[in-house]
Amino acid sequence: MDAPTAFLAALAVTAAGGAAAARMIRPSAKRAAGDFERDGEAYGRIHARRTQTFADFAAAADQVTDAVMLWPATPPAARPAVLDDVRAHLQALHARHAAVLLDSGPAVQAAAAAVVADCERLVDGLDLDAAPTPELLPLEQGRTGLTLPFLRACRKYQEAESVRYFGVAVRRAPRLS
Repeated sequence: MDAPTAFLAALAVTAAGGAAAARMIRPSAKRAAGDFERDGEAYGRIHARRTQTFADFAAAADQVTDAVMLWPATPPAARPAVLDDVRAHLQALHARHAAVLLDSGPAVQAAAAAVVADCERLVDGLDLDAAPTPELLPLEQGRTGLTLPFLRACRKYQEAESVRYFGVAVRRAPRLS
């Protein structure tokens, strides 16, 4: 057999093998595509898990903020125990931050990093020897100023995921803020 004939024979065998493989793959690909449907229940579970992750992160940040806002009114004898509690809340915030990083988009991750940085700055600023003051700082001002941008980014991310998944935003889902 000469070279051109051998080449054509090899090409014919390869084409026939490719056609046979395509015939075998095509039905299974159609079946797999048919099995994949937009599963609203599964997405609902994912949405609820993300919402809980974001809410837990914000709650940990709020615990740190509450303790920092009440720090001026805390008696000096109770401050070491409160400082230990605040550091424990900060550790919990770091653990929840890792969960947020795994299950969110860039805007949420940036907002979460800002919350963690602010909480670290606030905890580092606590002074055991500062004189107690009679006035309490407004808690809601400290809370909303710290976590509200994060919660807004979470809501936008969740709505964008709903639009990407379903083509429309899921409005009946619970809002974070």
